[in-house]
Amino acid sequence: MRMVMIRRLSALALVAVLAACGGNATVPENHFYRLEVTPPEAPGKRLMAGVLEVDRLLAAGELTQRSIVYRRADNPHQLQAYHYHFWNEAPGVLLQAELVGYLRAAGIAGTVVTPEMRARPDFAVTGRVEKLERVIDGSNAGVIEMNLVLRRVNDGTVLIAKTYTREFTPKDDGLTALVKGFSAAARDIFKAFVNDIAAQI
Repeated sequence: MRMVMIRRLSALALVAVLAACGGNATVPENHFYRLEVTPPEAPGKRLMAGVLEVDRLLAAGELTQRSIVYRRADNPHQLQAYHYHFWNEAPGVLLQAELVGYLRAAGIAGTVVTPEMRARPDFAVTGRVEKLERVIDGSNAGVIEMNLVLRRVNDGTVLIAKTYTREFTPKDDGLTALVKGFSAAARDIFKAFVNDIAAQI
C-alpha cells in the first residue's frame, strides 16, 4: 500500500513539473502581412473602351497557401514556408486586388472589374503567380514572377502574353522590409504591363 502511494505521489509530482515547464513556454505569435502597391501619381491615357475584367491570378503548390515562402540560394529547387508569417490572403487574391486598384488608378479602361461583379467584359486579364519568395543568402533578396495575359473577349485575340520578373534587395533582413520590397516590385510589374498595353493597342 505504501509503495502504491509513493508511486502516485511521484506521478503527481512529475505532472506538476511538466505543467510548470509548459506554463513558462512562450508560444510564437502569428504575423500577417498585406501588399500595398502605390497607385500611379495621375491617370494616364485611356487605352481601352468598355469593361476590363481582371480574374484571380492562378498559383501552384505553396503559393496557393498564405505562408510566406523562401528558398536557400544553394538549393533553388526546394521551397520552404515560414510557420508564423502569413499573407493576409493567398498571393493570387492579393495580387489580383492590387492589380485592379492600379489599373483603375491608371485609367486605362472605362471600367475595371472582377468576375464577381458579373459585368460583361470587353477585355480580360488572366495570369499566374510563378514566384513570390525570399532567397536566403547574403542579401536575402526577394523574387516575384508573374505571367500576365490580356485578351479581347469578342474574338478571343490574345493581345499580350508575357512573363514579368523582378528581383530586389530589401532594406534590412526583416520580413516587413521584404513585404515592402514585394509591393514595390509588383508596382514595377504593373507599370510595365500598362506600358505594354499602350504599345499594343
